[in-house]
Amino acid sequence: MEYLKINGKHFRNMVINASNRLEDKKEYVNSLNVFPVPDGDTGTNMSMTFKAAVQEIDNTETESIAEIAQKLARGALMGARGNSGVILSQIFRGIAKGLEGKTEATSEEFAKSILEGAKFAYKAVMRPTEGTILTIIKVAGDSAVKSEAINVVELMQDVCKYSEIMLSKTPDMLPALKEAKVVDAGGMGLVILFKGMYEALNNNMEAIINKSENKGSKSDVISSTISDTPVDIKFAYCTELLVVARNVDINKLKKYLEKYGDSMVVVVQDEFLKIHIHTNDPGIILSKAITLGELFKVKIENMKEQHKNLLGITDEETEKPVKKDIIESKKYGFISVALGEGIKNIFEDLGVDVVIEGGQSMNPSTQDILDSINNINAENIFILPNNKNILMAAQQAVELSEKNVIVIPSKTIPQGITAVTMFNADVSVEKNQNILTEAIKNVATASVTFAVKDTEFNGKAIKEGNILGLVEQEIKEVGTDIYRVCENIIESMVKKDSELITIFYGEDCVSSKVEELISTLEQKYPDIDIQHYNGKQPLYYFIASVE
Repeated sequence: MEYLKINGKHFRNMVINASNRLEDKKEYVNSLNVFPVPDGDTGTNMSMTFKAAVQEIDNTETESIAEIAQKLARGALMGARGNSGVILSQIFRGIAKGLEGKTEATSEEFAKSILEGAKFAYKAVMRPTEGTILTIIKVAGDSAVKSEAINVVELMQDVCKYSEIMLSKTPDMLPALKEAKVVDAGGMGLVILFKGMYEALNNNMEAIINKSENKGSKSDVISSTISDTPVDIKFAYCTELLVVARNVDINKLKKYLEKYGDSMVVVVQDEFLKIHIHTNDPGIILSKAITLGELFKVKIENMKEQHKNLLGITDEETEKPVKKDIIESKKYGFISVALGEGIKNIFEDLGVDVVIEGGQSMNPSTQDILDSINNINAENIFILPNNKNILMAAQQAVELSEKNVIVIPSKTIPQGITAVTMFNADVSVEKNQNILTEAIKNVATASVTFAVKDTEFNGKAIKEGNILGLVEQEIKEVGTDIYRVCENIIESMVKKDSELITIFYGEDCVSSKVEELISTLEQKYPDIDIQHYNGKQPLYYFIASVE
């Protein structure tokens, strides 16, 4: 096929087909994870991110490539999961920037947009690592602008060709990839997307979104602030919407909206304007918003009905007089990400307002985190991601929020728990940020899980099903008994000045065996305080810390 120019319809088919191809191959991308642990979810995160993006354009029939690109970028931004998903969202945000104002794009114009995607991706990462998805998008952008093709199909063919060549070189750029005998997973995901875009254009496809159930898309938020009695909800309708608008006087808009509700959040990024408000007249809000630009993702929810359903209260019961409980604004609030009923309960007992269910193999999206921020009525909110693969999504949510939100870069559950316990409500936000950030640096974390594939790591031969002991995400122990492996890695972490060992055991552990392990450790380390909790976490038999 020959296309000297592509419009919104062409681009829509390209990205939808790309999303379907990535969905089909996400498990293969997951299998490229360097570490043989059960949380290699790069493919899942990228697929879920891009699926959220194409759902934004599902019913869009516009011929404008700029409008399709903008909607796609917005969907990717809000649906981004994991570091790979956040980088992917930035790539397509850059592409949208490059296509801004265009109804259709020539080969040269489309090439420049891909290069713009590379620039945005690099800006999003504080310390870019070559041999990753970043290298692939950079080569894609460079090869695109150097291509002499005037046919967009040939341009995409060049992009795929040079991206794939560079992907094959990633093991030479990162020793961990070479040792595991794999290419970079994020880079592979991007190559699959580019190939899907090329395929759709070359075959003149009319792509339809694959509607198969996207497992792992759970985004339920578990909140510890729910009252067991009906509350006096002054404004009944939670109203949210996105507006494509430019040159909006935000202060003037806020002043207008605040007359009609509370819990108002108005966020602007590029041409996207997000409005969240609790009101008794959503119609007034929508009427005002439509004067600013085109409306998308309008959501109106009756909070009174939601609260009654949550508590299982019937209409007859609501007629009875009840004590009214109004949740007032407070100075500090906390959000934590955790997986496992026992661990979630611990965070709630420590005063965390919202616990997002997620972590290993189930990273929450930017939208999930942003929704949690909006659910807390506090002047300052601390976020504990408790996973290195959630940090970027948390930071992206902070940028989209109007509230004062601080991310404490906790990468493990023990770090998150230590941070909460070190919080001091009597000192400033800045002082707390420093205290919490320093506190997590003193927490050494270990975990015990199982190998999901045969591989070799740091000279250790690993077979699928082997029990793995990790210290700070590095494989230190390979065995066959979860309790013995746990004992050994704790021994490797204990120092002369160690004072506390904390163990969270998972849903697959046997209580009597856990008690035997604790007894052994108490005899071995009589001068160290040893605590253990039933975390009920999946995938990881033990999560432990030594302080």
